[in-house]
Amino acid sequence: MTTQRIRPARPTLDQVAARAGVGRGTVSRVVNGSPQVSAEARAAVQNAIAELGYVPNPAARALVTRRTDAVALVVSESEERLFGEPFFAGTVRGISAGLAGTPLLLWLAMARSPAERARVEKYLTSQYVDGAMVLSLDPDDPLPGRLAERGLPTVLGGYPSGGSQADAASGEATGRELARLLVALLARG
Repeated sequence: MTTQRIRPARPTLDQVAARAGVGRGTVSRVVNGSPQVSAEARAAVQNAIAELGYVPNPAARALVTRRTDAVALVVSESEERLFGEPFFAGTVRGISAGLAGTPLLLWLAMARSPAERARVEKYLTSQYVDGAMVLSLDPDDPLPGRLAERGLPTVLGGYPSGGSQADAASGEATGRELARLLVALLARG
């Protein structure tokens, strides 16, 4: 016996427009937060979205806005260090806190070996993320140069000298600063 999960069809922009009694362009403007829509039309579209359960397609939205609203945190450390040392846990907490007031989602990528780095590098493009924070790179790692060539906003962070003496508080401060710097880079454009 096999089981199949049948996914219901996602409501489309056209279905929302039909339900709201407006054009497709009006729905798009409401979804994208444009002020160029009357209060009445905005309310009709928002009601139709709620009734139908419409969720914008992130891939289509990224094509229009040229933004993914996602940033990557790339860590070139072993899992034991990343999850076992307070500095790294604090850094991730700090980054998360630093991004909390933004629309940005955080993606964590582990790049411990050359093969993993190559795989991660393929996704570090504006097609998938708006920017990257890279921690604990070897000084000879070519990744920062490649990201610069692509024009991907990137912030680099290191593991403090002294290593294991770092604590979660310094990691959290580091994470907040990395997030602040990347958000500032993205705001510039």
